[in-house]
Amino acid sequence: MITLYKFGPLEQVCDASPFCVKVEAYMRMAGLPYEVKTGTKHLKTAPKGKLPYIEDNGKRIADSGFIVQYFKETYGDSLDSHLSDQDKAIATAFTRLLEENLYWVIVHARWLLPQNAAMLDQNIFGAPEFLRLPLPLRAYIKYSVKQKVKASLHAQGLGRHSHEEITAIGNRDLLALANFLQDKPYFFGNEPSSLDAIAYGSLANILLVNCYQAPIIDQARTYENLSAFTRRFHERYFG
Repeated sequence: MITLYKFGPLEQVCDASPFCVKVEAYMRMAGLPYEVKTGTKHLKTAPKGKLPYIEDNGKRIADSGFIVQYFKETYGDSLDSHLSDQDKAIATAFTRLLEENLYWVIVHARWLLPQNAAMLDQNIFGAPEFLRLPLPLRAYIKYSVKQKVKASLHAQGLGRHSHEEITAIGNRDLLALANFLQDKPYFFGNEPSSLDAIAYGSLANILLVNCYQAPIIDQARTYENLSAFTRRFHERYFG
């Protein structure tokens, strides 16, 4: 059986990381049996120092993209076999939009907007194992993690912009998704594909989480088709 190592759920979303959601959603869509092990402690054994990663038949595979590729090569490509080459090219472009741009808008909203400090204390720094640490050490870790996130955003490029500019960038991503989805149940029509798992990973972490506030959430809720897609996918695979 496949073992998925991930962070853990955030409210009704199966994981706080869009990448972990993507992998778990893909396995549910493809009907792959699996078990999960949650917690930041698994970062110590992660092949690339990040979650998610999986173990399957004695192999460890890291990075959500390589994990999905492994599933396709090992268990067949049941989700994307109906897509044309043009469809697959479009899916690749939207994957980059979701994972290399909109993802960082989510990170910025959660970690750097001052109104979400309490959410971080409760959901990120509220774990029992963290609270057992001495107070000075907890303060140091919180500061270090936030500085690392800030540095990552700056290196990626998004962190060089103002809060308002970052929201505008994220909204353009949402608009592109909404315009392509239109009134279809899934991004390529009536049949779901791996792109739907990827999109759900990001959109669920925006639309189905109520513990943090951000302008990008307000923007996302104005796109009724994105909200409907997120609910539809959630009810079908996680309901």
